[in-house]
Formats: sequence, C-alpha cells, structure tokens
Amino acid sequence: MDKNSASRTPHSRIWPLVLGLFPCLGYTNDFPTLDRVDQVLTCMKQHGGQTVDNLYACSCAIDTIASFLPYKQWLEATTFRTFKAMPGEKGGLFRESPVGSKDIKRLEQAEKEAQKRCFLRARRVGAKPR
Repeated sequence: MDKNSASRTPHSRIWPLVLGLFPCLGYTNDFPTLDRVDQVLTCMKQHGGQTVDNLYACSCAIDTIASFLPYKQWLEATTFRTFKAMPGEKGGLFRESPVGSKDIKRLEQAEKEAQKRCFLRARRVGAKPR
C-alpha cells in the first residue's frame, strides 16, 4: 500500500459520487452575501416591509432559489429579465435569446417553488415597517 491509498478513507471515495448524483448540493451556497441580502431586502419591501415574518419568508425564498440555480445562472436570468423590457434593437438581444428565455423560465420556476415553500404572499396586510 502506498502513502496516498493509506490516507484515503471510504468516505473520500463516496463524496464525488454523491456530488455527481446531486449536483444541486454543489452550488447551494455560491451566492455572495451581498446579493442574498439585497434579495431579502427587496423581497421584504415587496411584501409589506421589514417584519420578522417577512425576514424569515424572504430568507427562505432566496435559499430556495439558490438551491435551484447556481449563482451565475441566476445572475444571467435576472439580467435577461431586466433588460428584455428595453425598447428597440438593444432590447431585442435580450428578448430573442433562447438561452436567456430558458434561464428566465428556470428562474420563474424557482421563484414559484420559493413562494410555495416559504409561504410568500403578494403583500402581507397589516405589516408595519420597523
């Protein structure tokens, strides 16, 4: 037995297999903190303000979205969604992109799942900002 094989445990052989079978495990935490905080604050504003209920629901939402999409794909999808409304030729690049449309669809699926899992509603009635 050589040095390298002696130091390997059975677990060191299993992790590559597990990550290969469950690719979402590899990118659930690749969102930068700044983007997570920005998403939570934006979500809280859209749902009635800064309340503890909104904090939990919106934190859950970005975690759910991050479990569906790697950061790079989320960033591209949000960029395409933002700029496809741009009028004229410049917006056409974003409106007519098959890759952009696919990414936006995946983002929208992730957002719908987040709404279900995290009990997000359109706007919480009676929420008072802190």
